[in-house]
Amino acid sequence: MKLSSHIKMILEYFDTQTKVIGLVIALVIVLLWMRSGPTMRAPGGNGRRISRNSFQKNPKGYFKDLHKIPMQDKSNPKLQI
Repeated sequence: MKLSSHIKMILEYFDTQTKVIGLVIALVIVLLWMRSGPTMRAPGGNGRRISRNSFQKNPKGYFKDLHKIPMQDKSNPKLQI
């Protein structure tokens, strides 16, 4: 069975209203993702991503707040934010 026949089967399964709702949700997600702006890995944040613009506006404030908020330690799964 080719990929196009799989897609046809999926499209036939859902009614028009469901397709429209799915398309609207996908569009909203794409627009929100585009508005989010550039990101970067947070220094000292265990791979967490943060807004590059907010970090560049106030890097000193970021590092000041970094020590106030406990980060999730991957070696200790019981420690949660």
